[in-house]
Amino acid sequence: MSAPRQVLKIADIVSTKSLDVSVLAGSAGLDRDVLWAHSCELADPEQWLGPHELLMTVGLCVPADHDEQVAFLRRLDDAGLAGIMISNHDTMPRLSDAMLHEAARRGFPILLAAMRTPYAVVARHVAAANTSSQLLQVLQLSKLYHLAADASGDAPTLVNSLTKLLGIGIRVEDEATGLTVVGADNPAHVDAEQVTHRYPLRGSQHATLVLTEYKGEELDSLLLVHLVKTLEVTVDQILTAADRRAELGARMLASLLSGAKPAGLKELLAPYTTSQRFQVAAFATEHGERVSRAMALWRLPVLVGPGRANHLALIPVEAVPAVRKLAESTSLQVGVSSAFSSYSDVSAAADEATRVLNASWQTDRRWNEFVGTTLSVLTRSNKESEEIIAGVLGPLAAATPSAQKLRETLFAYLRHDRRWQETADELGIHRQTLAYRLNRIEEETDMSVTRSSNLSAFWIAYQAWETVHSFSSSRNASTAR
Repeated sequence: MSAPRQVLKIADIVSTKSLDVSVLAGSAGLDRDVLWAHSCELADPEQWLGPHELLMTVGLCVPADHDEQVAFLRRLDDAGLAGIMISNHDTMPRLSDAMLHEAARRGFPILLAAMRTPYAVVARHVAAANTSSQLLQVLQLSKLYHLAADASGDAPTLVNSLTKLLGIGIRVEDEATGLTVVGADNPAHVDAEQVTHRYPLRGSQHATLVLTEYKGEELDSLLLVHLVKTLEVTVDQILTAADRRAELGARMLASLLSGAKPAGLKELLAPYTTSQRFQVAAFATEHGERVSRAMALWRLPVLVGPGRANHLALIPVEAVPAVRKLAESTSLQVGVSSAFSSYSDVSAAADEATRVLNASWQTDRRWNEFVGTTLSVLTRSNKESEEIIAGVLGPLAAATPSAQKLRETLFAYLRHDRRWQETADELGIHRQTLAYRLNRIEEETDMSVTRSSNLSAFWIAYQAWETVHSFSSSRNASTAR
C-alpha cells in the first residue's frame, strides 16, 4: 500500500496562528485540499486558478453587487477552487449575507486574513507543506506510466501492478454486459474503512471504472485523471479485440449452418476440441449481442450468431458449464441440444435446440437441455429425413386433411408410449375413434402399431418429421404466443 498523502487542508491554514486567518463562512469545507495559493485581482480569477488552489485577494476582484457576489462565489466553487482568502483591507467590499449564506450552503470556505498578513508568507507556507506530497505524486505518476509501458498489452498484469502502486482496488465493468473486463482486489489493510467510487471510461468503448479506496486516503485528482486515461486505452484494446473475435465467430457459425466448414475453425475453438463433441444452445435474439460479447470477453471458444428464428451458440462440451453459469445468473432462457460430434450436424442440432427452447417457455428454468435419446436421423440432412418420412409414413406424409389427421394421431400415440386413454384425451376423441384411426394407419402404411420393429421405424419417422418441420412449427408457436 502507498504511503498516506499529507496534503495541506484549509483547516491547517486557519489553525496556523502566525498567519492570523479566520473563517467568515463555509466552515464545512475546512477539510478541502490546498495544493497551491495564488494572488489574483482580475474579475475572473477562476480562469487563472485551478482545482484545489486557494485564491488570495485584497478584495479588488470581488464584485460589490450582492447578486454578483453570489454568482462570483459559485464560479469559484464550480471551478474546483479550495476557497477564497480576503484581506481585511480598505479595498475589501462589504460581503453580503447572500454570499456568506451561499458559501455556507456549498461548504466553500471564505477566509479573512489580517491586514498585516503577507500573502507571500501564505503562499510559501502552502508550498513548503506540500513539497513532499507533490514529490510523491510525481514519482507515482512516473511509475504509473512505466508500468503501462512494461505491461505490453497484458491488462491483468498492469492492473495488478497499479493496485499495489496506488493502494486501491481496481475493477473495470463492460457497460454492454455488466461483466468485469479486468480487475484486481484492494490490498489488505487491517481495520481500514473502504469506500467505492465509480468513474465512466469514455474511449471508443464504454465501460465503468470502479475504485475501492481507503477512507481518508482516496486517490488524488491528478493521479485519477492519468489512471482513467491509461485504463481507457487498455480497455479499448480488450473490448475491440473481443468484438473482432465475436464477429469472426458469427461468420463461422453462419458457414456451419449452411453446411460449409470455415477455415480457421479449429484454431478459434482451441483448446476445447479434444473430445470433438459439441452442443448448440438457442436463445432470444434480443440477448444476442450481450451473449456474443460475454463469450468473447471470457475468451470461451463459443460461436454465437443468428439462426432462423432466434440466436444460437455452438459450444464445445467442455465449455458448457461456464456458459450454463452465465445463463443461470441472468434472465437468459436457453434451449440446448444433445451432444453431437460432426460439424455437418450443426443445422440439425440447432433445430433440436430451438424445439427445446420453444417447449421451455412455461418453465422457470434458465437452462433447458434436450431430454431423451438422440437418434442419428436428427443429425442428418433434410433430404435424408424426407426420404425416411416418405418410406415409412407413405400416404400419411401427404398434405391432405385425412392424412394429417392420421399422422397427428400416430404421433400422439407414440408420444404417450402407446397409452390409449392419454392419446385419446390429447386428441379429444373417444377410444373407439382412436381404435378406428390406428387400424387406418396400419392399412395405409402396411405396418403394425404394436410390433416393436415397426414402432421403432414410426418413431424415427416422427423425429425426422419434427426435424424437417421444426422451423415452421416454432414460427407458428411464436406467433400464437
